[in-house]
Amino acid sequence: MMLYRKTYTLLDLTRLVTMLLVGVLISASSNAQLADIKVKIDSTKITIGDQFHLQLDATYNPQAARVQFPSIPDTFQHFEVVERSKLDTVIARNQNTLKQTITLTSFDSGAWTIPSMAFQVQPLQGDTPSIHYSDSFKVMVNTVAVDTAQPFKPIFGIKGAKMPLSQIMMYIGLGVLLAVMIGLLIWYYIRRRRNRSTEAPKPVEVVLPPHEKALNALSKIAEENLWQQAREKEYHTQVTDTVRLYLEEQFGIDCFDKTSAEIMQQVKKLKALSTSRQSLRFIFETADMVKFARSKPLPEEHIQSMEFAKEMILESFKKFQSQQVSNNTNV
Repeated sequence: MMLYRKTYTLLDLTRLVTMLLVGVLISASSNAQLADIKVKIDSTKITIGDQFHLQLDATYNPQAARVQFPSIPDTFQHFEVVERSKLDTVIARNQNTLKQTITLTSFDSGAWTIPSMAFQVQPLQGDTPSIHYSDSFKVMVNTVAVDTAQPFKPIFGIKGAKMPLSQIMMYIGLGVLLAVMIGLLIWYYIRRRRNRSTEAPKPVEVVLPPHEKALNALSKIAEENLWQQAREKEYHTQVTDTVRLYLEEQFGIDCFDKTSAEIMQQVKKLKALSTSRQSLRFIFETADMVKFARSKPLPEEHIQSMEFAKEMILESFKKFQSQQVSNNTNV
């Protein structure tokens, strides 16, 4: 049995290596065409504490791939992130562009390097993602030049910021409004005091004793001339009501809930009314005849009821007053 062994010539090996290199280059070229990555800075020299911007751009075909931006820590390589802008997307027909601006600063003097940024590109055809690296940048952070030959100067005090004009106008408006309100309150207070001073003082209510109150009421009834106008019932009702009120206030007799006969029974118990019983009987009986029997008394009877009422009030008050004096003397 003969064994066949194939031998590779130098030309065959050269062709094989060439084919592998072409495949790798084609694959890399196709991945490179999926996204265009750009990273740049706006300054390579800063003074310590100054700020500069790192601009990240990625342009890709949204129908072929997706791009993931690198994750930048808050502090790296002597640099600190001051602010991150939102990821801005510019959408075109077959091309999208992602942009983000990172504001950086450094408080360490020296030459520091911003490292290369890794962008991940994921094809939509299911291929494995590829990593695209950006360029690195060297930034020179310089210190503030200090002239050591000059003497040290004192530290300046804190200077207050100027107030904006809008805020000044707001405070002026509030001050004017407050002044107007205070002025209105003062005006209202002064006006109220003036009105009080010009108001006429309220008359002091004079409390008359029962006998004076009753005599005044009878005088007003007489002036109205009621019975002369054929208003006999109203006339005698007012006369008896005045007598009842006097007896109640002066002697404590409950007259308005009692009949004439019941009132007379109580009058018999009072010495001050002993000489006025006949007069009271005439007044009540005449009034009852007018109110309930519709009788028409003579003019003399109308006048006599009024006179009996006045005499009863005067005589009973005098007796009541003398009794009070004697009681006080005995005590």
